[in-house]
Amino acid sequence: MSDKTWKKSERRIATLLSGRRIPVTGERDGADVETPVFCVQVKRRRSFPLWLDVWMSGICHTARRRNKTGILVLVHPGKHATNSVVCLRMSDFVDLCGPLEVRDEAGPSDGS
Repeated sequence: MSDKTWKKSERRIATLLSGRRIPVTGERDGADVETPVFCVQVKRRRSFPLWLDVWMSGICHTARRRNKTGILVLVHPGKHATNSVVCLRMSDFVDLCGPLEVRDEAGPSDGS
């Protein structure tokens, strides 16, 4: 069976986060990757909204000039600020979190 691009993306993210990819067997409950700290859902899309790219690029450029990490916070009107969504680049996330310990001995991915 050929390896689908979405499955490769999940494996890559699992490796970056020192986690494991959860095989599609029914026990996922929405999580594609699991780490000791995070349950991760990976979405692969051909394109993202233009505003997302513009805003992320802008804040990351500003932050880099100031030797900081850029994050984008999306606030939903009518919801409490603690429910806001925080976006940051994967490389920045890995830099901030450092290597994560893997819980099981299977390694960073499921191998399928």
